[in-house]
Amino acid sequence: MKTVEEIVALYTARSRTNDNAKQKMRTLRDYYNGDVVIPLPELDSDEKSAVANLLGQGLDQTAMRIASTNPDIFCPPVDSTTKRARHNADIRRKALFGWWENSRMDLQLAKRARHLIGYATTCVQLRFDKKNGAPVWHLRDPLSTYPAPMIGVDDMRPRDIIFGYHRQLGWLRQMYPEAARKFSGDGTTTEDQPIELIEYIDEEEQVLIGMRAPIQTTMFMAGNARENKAVIEELERVPNPLGQTPVVCAERISLDGAQGQFDGILGMYQMQARLMALEVIAVQKGVFPDTWLVGRAGETPQIVNPSDGLTGEVGIIRGGDLKDMQMQPGYMTNPAIDRLERAQRLTAGIPQEFGGESTSNIRTGRRGDAVMSAVVDFTVQEAQRIMARSLQEENRLAIDMAKAYAGRRKYSFYVTTKNAKGHVDYVPNENFDTNDNVVSYSHPGADINNLVIGGGQRVGMGTMSKRSFMVIDPLVDDPEFEHDTVIAEQLEQALLSSVQQQAAEGIIPAADLARIMELVRNNKLELAEAVEKVQKEAQQRQAEVVPADSPAAQPGLSAPGMGIEARPELPPEPPPERNLDELMAAL
Repeated sequence: MKTVEEIVALYTARSRTNDNAKQKMRTLRDYYNGDVVIPLPELDSDEKSAVANLLGQGLDQTAMRIASTNPDIFCPPVDSTTKRARHNADIRRKALFGWWENSRMDLQLAKRARHLIGYATTCVQLRFDKKNGAPVWHLRDPLSTYPAPMIGVDDMRPRDIIFGYHRQLGWLRQMYPEAARKFSGDGTTTEDQPIELIEYIDEEEQVLIGMRAPIQTTMFMAGNARENKAVIEELERVPNPLGQTPVVCAERISLDGAQGQFDGILGMYQMQARLMALEVIAVQKGVFPDTWLVGRAGETPQIVNPSDGLTGEVGIIRGGDLKDMQMQPGYMTNPAIDRLERAQRLTAGIPQEFGGESTSNIRTGRRGDAVMSAVVDFTVQEAQRIMARSLQEENRLAIDMAKAYAGRRKYSFYVTTKNAKGHVDYVPNENFDTNDNVVSYSHPGADINNLVIGGGQRVGMGTMSKRSFMVIDPLVDDPEFEHDTVIAEQLEQALLSSVQQQAAEGIIPAADLARIMELVRNNKLELAEAVEKVQKEAQQRQAEVVPADSPAAQPGLSAPGMGIEARPELPPEPPPERNLDELMAAL
């Protein structure tokens, strides 16, 4: 167990160590939001950048492609030879999908993709919801996350972690009224006074600490924190029954430290915004030139009466001349801005297609897709693999958490995820015999459109079955239902072709054909139901005319001219005036 002073000191040390990285994250966040400060006296203090926000465009487009397809979960059985082990594996898979749905994982993945691409890291904390009996995923802000050092790209489980963020005194008064009195002091503190919160989590416990102090956490040291008269109060301390730190932090792969995809263009974007601001100033000077009073030789220039166009006042000057100072943007300004924009695209991998543009030197759409794929697909592929590895570790934690917090309780809920749809009933200690699971994307690197095209090509080549493709197709919610629907449509088409052929050959009388058409056209029955109904009606008419013991009254057959029947021995009657194919066209 760590004391309050030890936790504060640890938070201070990690804040200092990660100060440069956090500052880079804050700069990227500001540029993403368009909050670019241009320190020029000629501009207003609230002047916004007038350049295209390639950073925001590239980050959003890349993240949306990463999150456009959802990963799948495979849970291997402990023993593939036993029915119970296979049943538990299926339950474990459905439970994981249900937990994902409860945590709105589709929305979280979209946000996590932005964190991974922009901040080079994404962090998730798992908490157990006793009401629903399910682990819940909570996405944490990388700006306020300070995990313990991790080794290797596959190490995503820090031994401990600290979250540092701010809440207002009003929030603290609602949640912890006793501690809020200590932060209020003499009563002069307002409700919007920021209170710095430190959330410490490790394998043994979770601790929440509140501090009233300046934003700079470097002032807090273990030995003198309380001597600085800063209010430091332990708000909450609870044990951790899981025995593991319920946090998973994934990082983008780089040479050494965390490196976001757009870190290299921050300076370029600032310079481009500055050049664009200077050009705007020059244009303004050209539209509204500065007027100067220039004195003559041996004379002192003087403005006797200033002019006023609104009142008609005429200006009078002595000993000088008025001259307008015209200013034009430098001829190298626009080329420099264009070069900076191109450098940003090349550095961060932002194709022009993200903005709806098409490069002029690419003559075919196929060639354009190839260039687009070379720029984007590998970035998306690597990010999806990192996300899949992180989700796999999170699922392990979720299963262990369900067993630790409510191992003997029975839970039941309905899962709507495709290929796992239906009710699931489980008791964690009985059905979760292992936490093994594999999370994977069906085709890493492909967005929803490329996934459908690539899958269709594999089905056409015979390397993938249609049913397997339906499982990974993001447009198919229920593969089993879709498979049955496709078969039903094919059988319906075969039935329609059969009816059309019999109608053309005169086997089906016009009256029966018209009856089928009426039932289908008026949305009374489906085609199969209509044919079956007309068949029964024909059999009933046949039974009323022909004796029951007659061979002509066999089921499914009709006497000539009495309904659906076999081919008569006599030559068929000539077709009616209206072609039977025209009648079938109405279907």
